[in-house]
Amino acid sequence: MREHLAGGQPEKELALLIGQRVSVRLRDGDGGYRDLLGELESPDSIRKKSGEIAFFDPAKIAALRVVVDSDFRAGTGAPLSMRIRDLEIAAAKTWPSNSVEIFGQWQIRISKGFSYRANSVLPIGAPPFGEPPLELTESIAYVISKYLEHKLDPVFHVSLPVHQELDDYLSKNGWESPFEILVMVGDTRELFYKAHDGEIIEASKLTQSWLDLEGNRSVNEILEGYASKFIELQIANKTAAVGRLSVADGWGILTRIFVAKDQRRMGLGVAIVSAMARSAEKVGCNKLALQVNSDNYEAIKLYEKLGFKVHHTYRYRKLVSTMEPAGCC
Repeated sequence: MREHLAGGQPEKELALLIGQRVSVRLRDGDGGYRDLLGELESPDSIRKKSGEIAFFDPAKIAALRVVVDSDFRAGTGAPLSMRIRDLEIAAAKTWPSNSVEIFGQWQIRISKGFSYRANSVLPIGAPPFGEPPLELTESIAYVISKYLEHKLDPVFHVSLPVHQELDDYLSKNGWESPFEILVMVGDTRELFYKAHDGEIIEASKLTQSWLDLEGNRSVNEILEGYASKFIELQIANKTAAVGRLSVADGWGILTRIFVAKDQRRMGLGVAIVSAMARSAEKVGCNKLALQVNSDNYEAIKLYEKLGFKVHHTYRYRKLVSTMEPAGCC
């Protein structure tokens, strides 16, 4: 399967694709086009199936596509219910709770600080209810007792559509949710990358400059609880955008993506996600996933512009009459 990557690639962008199978469309002098297909040998040459090396001028590229086997693309392959389960498990690993109790096929996650993801029940079993060990009402009663024991609000993390019946049951029994959260996926070989004029800095630990822009220190323990890359885009020696990349089970999970308030609507959101995607690709990870609140239309448009697509949604269901707005992570 061939997916559009980008046109007019400069040589430094092409260098990242060396060794991959590509289709390149070139402008010719008569206003037409000619196509080359094969393995990229260098920023200006392709090895065809016959073994012949064909040279080209990178400045004449009209479009370039990486030829991706559909079985290895993000969001394809196994049935949706299995893909949702695998992706939710991978994401949970990268956002570790202080404690996780395995209750049948439910994960009861409890942590210090405010984080719905780290303080919620994640059902990962089969529909309709995720395979709790007891009858549904008994299992829910046990969950409520566990969270109240820790002076926490009982919360479920319900993946949709696979656990729609569980969501409906909770909704009818006093568990509220303000909105859905979208899980979006993309493949590094298919994304539209954006160059930037700044400097990309990667660290394995939280840095002061990264924290100064991100602002929320209540989840620092969680952020460093799983091996991650804390990525910054600096412009004129000032941090303009940040993000966190964590790799688990073949997925690159992107979280905490922020752009400085005075630098927004300048394309830096696309630039920092592009940098995170390239960082994942360097360690052999092509499948990416991120989460965004369903009412964050500006961020959703940005991710769609890059090439991300909605894979599934989920809701936090909270057993209280008044709630704070749910955060995706």
